[in-house]
Amino acid sequence: MRRLHPTLAPAFLALSLLLGARLKAAPFPVAGTVQGVSLQEIASSLGPVTGITHAGDGRLFLTIRTGLIVILENGSPRPQPFLDIQSLTTTDGERGLLSTAFHPRYAENGFFFIDYTNLQGNTVIARYQVSASDPNRADPASARILLTIEQPFSNHNGGQLQFGPDGYLYIGMGDGGSANDPACRAQRTDTLLGKMLRIDVDQNVATPPYYGIPASNPFRGAGDPLDKVWASGLRNPWRFSFDRQTGDLWIGDVGQDRREEIDFQPASSRGGENYGWKVMEGTLCNASDACPTSTPACGSTAYTLPVLEYDHNPHCAVTGGYVYHGHGAPQLRGSYVFGDLCSGVIWAAARSGNGFTVRTVSGQVSLLTTFGEDLTGELYAANLNGQLFRLVGSGPGGTRETVGLYDPQSGKFQLKAANTADGSVTVLRYGPRNNRWIPIAGDWDGDGRTTEGLYDQATGTFRLKNSTPGGGSDVILQVAAPSTKALPIAGDWTGAGKDTVGLYDPATGTFYLKNSLSGSGFDVTFPFGPVNPALIPLAGDWNGDGVDGVGVFNPATSEFLLGGEIEVTQPPLRFVFGPPGRGSLPVVGDWDGDGRDGVGVYDPASAVFRLRNSLTSGDPDAQFRFGPRKQGWKPIAGSW
Repeated sequence: MRRLHPTLAPAFLALSLLLGARLKAAPFPVAGTVQGVSLQEIASSLGPVTGITHAGDGRLFLTIRTGLIVILENGSPRPQPFLDIQSLTTTDGERGLLSTAFHPRYAENGFFFIDYTNLQGNTVIARYQVSASDPNRADPASARILLTIEQPFSNHNGGQLQFGPDGYLYIGMGDGGSANDPACRAQRTDTLLGKMLRIDVDQNVATPPYYGIPASNPFRGAGDPLDKVWASGLRNPWRFSFDRQTGDLWIGDVGQDRREEIDFQPASSRGGENYGWKVMEGTLCNASDACPTSTPACGSTAYTLPVLEYDHNPHCAVTGGYVYHGHGAPQLRGSYVFGDLCSGVIWAAARSGNGFTVRTVSGQVSLLTTFGEDLTGELYAANLNGQLFRLVGSGPGGTRETVGLYDPQSGKFQLKAANTADGSVTVLRYGPRNNRWIPIAGDWDGDGRTTEGLYDQATGTFRLKNSTPGGGSDVILQVAAPSTKALPIAGDWTGAGKDTVGLYDPATGTFYLKNSLSGSGFDVTFPFGPVNPALIPLAGDWNGDGVDGVGVFNPATSEFLLGGEIEVTQPPLRFVFGPPGRGSLPVVGDWDGDGRDGVGVYDPASAVFRLRNSLTSGDPDAQFRFGPRKQGWKPIAGSW
């Protein structure tokens, strides 16, 4: 069924639509500076950079506004550009070559797509193909024009292209320019301006128009809104991006003169959002002149409000960024990094409960135009002055995890603030006294904080908490356990940014993993390593890619057997750490904040933790006593 667009719903505009009327004022506060992260200039004199991307390999491609795409090598562009369309574009106003996006199967088909304004000032979306003889040069004769969209003014062209996790090409279109959207194009249904578009470039590959409309587009069908529209109510979505792990869409929408905003669309969205412009600027009421009479009033639930916004002066134009999933600056991992054109400030917004904690990144990038990722998720920023920066960590100092203990007799967790003998301890009660439940820990809601959980072997029930202090279980999950002897583990098996659970059956040496905290079944089942009823399961991010693998530990020999990717049946990594023969229990955590988990052992007899940062045999990097001896307390680890 064709979905009704929000602007088609009858509504009367309230007096609050007068310019300057306020609905809600919510610019984010800044909670200091991210420690240990800085901007490293790696290239200069590049020309005005408008895009940074990769082609599925180690090369970094820079889009230059004047009409060039260049490949960076050793801090300098290659002598010959990858593509030169300087004769096709103009840079007056906000025009030029604005974005490049490589097809998800570029290695197979060699296709890439560009967004530029032609000599008439109109937006062009074109497809090119790499040269058959030189992987560092495009074939200029391969150009195919998919879309030409008329632009009434020289500003607010949008310009970003991104492939979504669904394989479709997303196109950001501004409202057509001038100021204050004089024709209210962002709310009109008969124009592509002020919209986010979505097309399928794998349809009609060899014949015009060289694309098709995805069957799941929200407005596909006869009449307005136009089939290509994915979302509306945007002023100038200059830069937007998809979270490479979750698929969520983040849009930096440039404001008029009061608010800059970050809009958010979860990966589960079916499209059709209306982000409010020009009726609203951020969460403020703006104006409705020239808008269709059916346009919803300011404050209507038809509008999707921004998740972040900030005021002008000294700021002026938001530059949308990326959720960081690299390894070089672990302090930023999971944060949405974005900035501002005029002030050059860069912020990192980390989810905190139902909101965000926003901090600045040291240094500024004047005339900041764009962010971009490389193949490994490292983040770059560039400006109109031709400078390229990389965000780097100045050594360990990211999310360092610490250990904890669980006392089944008292039902209390003891969580350490530091991996030292004198580190402070937080004590909390969770679970009944004198129980046989097994403690686990994980980030169940994706807020970046580890919280506790318990597993009841007798009933196959997980009881999980999303906050450390007080209260009962936030998630109660009963699973079809393979046996009452199965042991629990927790990890992020898909890279979704949230931990889920799993079981290990020591009688068969089989792992059973869930990709969500719902349903009684398991998503992945596989045998791993030798079958030994004494083995203890564990899980961790062994290589820093954001996805957890599994492993087992032999308490008799103190040997760790660790796997790589999920469903790898034989452990590729074996080593001994800790004193053998003492019945030690394993613990896993990122002790040094480098984004990769290390291992540890806890000796219940002596109440001593031994932690190692690397996955090798050797001496402990940290060793300390914690808890009472010979009391049966169980170790856990996390970022409390």
